[in-house]
Amino acid sequence: MLSYVKPSKMTAKVQDLTIVPASKAWAAAAYAQRVNGEYLKPERSGYQTVAEDDDRVANRFIMQKAMFYNLQPELSEEDYLHGQAARDHHSKKLMMATFKRELSDFERTLSRAVGMECFTETDRYEIAVIASQIASYERDMSEQKMVDSVGEQMGYVADVGSRVEFTATVIRRDYNFNYNTYRVRAITKDGYRIQFYYRHDDIRNGDTVQFKGTVKKHLDNTTYFNRVTKAK
Repeated sequence: MLSYVKPSKMTAKVQDLTIVPASKAWAAAAYAQRVNGEYLKPERSGYQTVAEDDDRVANRFIMQKAMFYNLQPELSEEDYLHGQAARDHHSKKLMMATFKRELSDFERTLSRAVGMECFTETDRYEIAVIASQIASYERDMSEQKMVDSVGEQMGYVADVGSRVEFTATVIRRDYNFNYNTYRVRAITKDGYRIQFYYRHDDIRNGDTVQFKGTVKKHLDNTTYFNRVTKAK
C-alpha cells in the first residue's frame, strides 16, 4: 500500500475537525456508488445535484455525508470490503505504473489520496477523487474478466508502421467529446491488448469484430493503432 499522511493532520489547527480513517472514507465512496448505481458528478459548480433537470445527488456529496454526518449505520460490511478492494487495486496499479513511466498529474493526485490514512472535511479534492474511483475499479474488474476469458499474452500485434487486419473483442469504449470520437480498448483473439480511436457508433462492449489498422506505437504491453476501420 502506498503510504502518505498529510502533515496538516498533525497540527493543532485541525484538532477541532472530525478525523475520519481511510477505511471509512473508501467505504463511504462504495456506499455512494451503491446508492446511485453509478458515478455521478454535478454539471454546475456550487450545486450538489447532477443538473438543473436532474435532482440526483452527486456521489462525492453522498460520500461526505456518510463520512462526517453520522451515517455510520448506513455503511455495510460489503461497503467496507468493496472500498478496501478498490483502494488496494488502485494502489497496486499506481505502483506498477511508476515502474514503467512518469505518472500523470491525475495519477499523482490519486496516489496521494490512496496513500492518505485519514481525512477531514478540508480534504475536498482528495475526497472527490476517491468518490470517482469505485466506478473506475468496477470498470477495471469488468475489463479484466473479459481479458481473462480470452487469455492475455505478453507482446504486441505487429511492428510499428505495419498495416494489419486483426480480430478483437471490445472490452471498453469511452466517448471523447473534445474529438468527437470513441477511445476503444480491446483484446485480440490471440490475447494481445490493443487501443485505438474510432469515430463510428457501430460497436459495443463485448462485440468481436474484424478490424484493419496501422500500428502507431507499443506501450505497457498494449499495441496502439491509428486509421482503424472495420475490415471488409
